[in-house]
Amino acid sequence: MLLRRLFTAGQISGVRLLRGGPRQNFSPRVIERGVGEGWLSLANGKVTLKSDPPAIFRIVQSPGYYCCHCRKALDGGSAAREHIAVAHAGKMSPDPANPAGYRRDNFYATVKES
Repeated sequence: MLLRRLFTAGQISGVRLLRGGPRQNFSPRVIERGVGEGWLSLANGKVTLKSDPPAIFRIVQSPGYYCCHCRKALDGGSAAREHIAVAHAGKMSPDPANPAGYRRDNFYATVKES
């Protein structure tokens, strides 16, 4: 995604979405910065960019630990290891990049609604 901040009287008034696809990953840092600067809002499971027209993204997955086998959200590293040992014992991870069978995502996965 490529954004350009728009300024009015020296203040950030919004952003212009220059390039972006139907699926976007927003880091917590971008979310915090956008909310702080006023060009992004996070509410009701949606990320909204203050642009013309507004770009609205529905959050499909929040940052956290997830099982690579069943995609279940997990409470942390130790809970993830326990889940793999109990629910998927002896099975190879379906994700070669995460051979332990679980992964930690540090982003909000979203789908563009408008």
